Formats: sequence, C-alpha cells, structure tokens
Amino acid sequence: MKNFYNGKTILITGGTGSLGRALIKHLKKWNCKLIVYSRDEGKQALTFGDDSSVSCVIGDVRDFDKFNVTLQRHNPDYIIHTAALKRVDDMEFYPDECIKTNINGSENVAIAALQNNIKKCILISTEKACQPINVYGSSKFIAERLFSNYDYNSNSTVFSSLRYGNVIASRGSFVPMFLDWINNDKEVKITSNEMTRFLFTLDDAADSVLQSLNNAVGGEVFVPKINSYTLLECIAALEQIFNKKASTRITGLRPGEKLHEDMLSETELPFTYEVKDTSLLQIRPQYTKKKYQNFNKYDGPHLNSKLWVQNDLNKIINLIKKGLSCT
Repeated sequence: MKNFYNGKTILITGGTGSLGRALIKHLKKWNCKLIVYSRDEGKQALTFGDDSSVSCVIGDVRDFDKFNVTLQRHNPDYIIHTAALKRVDDMEFYPDECIKTNINGSENVAIAALQNNIKKCILISTEKACQPINVYGSSKFIAERLFSNYDYNSNSTVFSSLRYGNVIASRGSFVPMFLDWINNDKEVKITSNEMTRFLFTLDDAADSVLQSLNNAVGGEVFVPKINSYTLLECIAALEQIFNKKASTRITGLRPGEKLHEDMLSETELPFTYEVKDTSLLQIRPQYTKKKYQNFNKYDGPHLNSKLWVQNDLNKIINLIKKGLSCT
C-alpha cells in the first residue's frame, strides 16, 4: 500500500472520531498530507492543535457549498467519508436528522467529489446496512447505493463503500461501557444472553479501510472477514482481564436493535469475491460498467454473527486486550 498512499493528500470527514484518528496514525507513516473535516472544533483543537501534519476544517457534510469549497482549496487525491450519526436507538426517534447527515450528507460528499475530480472516495458503512431493520442501518444502506450509483455515472472518480462491525474501545462501543460498569461495581445491562456481535480492533478497522480504498475499482462494497462473540463471552473476558466479578441484568431489545448482526446477506453471495492478499470480501454491484480484478468467487456462507460465533474465551481475551491497547 505504500506506493498507493505515499505523498498523497487525503481528506477524512468526521476525522476527529475514533476511526479517523486511527487512520491518521496509519497514514502518517506514508508522508500523507491530511485534512480533517468535522464540525467538532473542540476535538480538532485538542487532538490536532499542535500537529502541523494535519490541517483541520470546521464544517458539516450537510453543507454542500462549504464542503465543495474545501475540496477546491485542498484538492485531495482521496476522500474517506466517516462522518455519520450512529446511535441506533437515538436515530429511531430522530430519523429526520439521520437522513440529513447519513443520506443527504453522503450525497453531498459524492457530488462534490465528482465535480472536483477526486481520484477515489470511500464511504464507511456498517454491518447494520445489511438487511437493515432500523433507521441508522437503512440510511447507510441508501448511502451505499448512492455511492454505487455515482460510480456508475462517473468517468473519473471511483466510489466504493466498506462495511464493518463493532470496534473494540471506539466511542460508543459496548466494551468500554461494560468495563466502566464492572470497574464501578454496577450491573452490566445486556439485551440477551444469546446476543452476538462482530468484533475487531481499531487498528484492524483502519487497515480494512486503507486496504479497501487501495483495491477499489468502483461501485463495490467491501466486507472484512471477522469473527463474532456473544456478549456473555465478552463479559467473561473482561472479568478475567481485570480480575473482577460482574453481575448482569437482561433488559430486552432496544428500539431498532437486532439480536444478531449481518455483514453479508445470502442474496449478496452470488456477487461476492475474495480480495486477493487481504481479509476482505468484495460485493460487486449488479449493474456496472467496470471490469473487476480476477478474484476468486467467495464460496462460504453468509456473514451472520450467530453463524460465526467463536466459543474460545482465550481468543476474545486476547482480542479485547489488543483492542484496548489501540486507544
């Protein structure tokens, strides 16, 4: 990937978030010029105030004119679009706000990228976009389709998407919330003893983004092949890591919540391929003008978290330790 990224200018929307910061850490290795575009001026100042290698722009992807002017000024080679409203239960009650950021904002990014001849633009999506049952997942499903359609109508800019699962220790992840409850001797509230979630570390999430952007031909959705775990296994792992006993309480499903998550549906299997030399899958669009790489067809099952549960306590302990060390 060094040749692909070395010396390039890269703009990251929502770059003050957990993933944005991890991406910047990785991209600095390749002498990239980095632009963070976000509306969180406090985090910009605290995180990048003394970092001359990162330029910060205060702006919202809802504002097309501001974003377009930013691209004209900085002329990035690539855009990594991470900005989004993400809290599942909140988005059930504020679907209008979710649409403004996750759908309209993503379309603003795509239009501006097209008008400014950006080489590649990748949307960071979520497993909740696969067979969505909530507002957040539905908004990301539409955003994926928007990017695939803009790629279909583009003669220059490459548009792609990447889905990924729960990132250990990222803001909003259940792992640090569980850890806080355990350390403060509070009940750990879980939806169900059966609930499963795909999990990987922040470094692995960032690597998936960079590998996807590097391999993007256009219109496809990338999916990392990662394992899933039950919430009970995660609690047991935290108990061992921190040598504390937790009490749990079952709360039932929250609005918009799934018991098990999907990253790759059965209906997507006929269009799914293995990305060579990576742990990624590539879902190709059903309508396209692109000629794709000669990858092997994926012949495994669909990616539902119930099917991919790892009943290995040592594995989840090591994964959580690695994930917590990424912060």
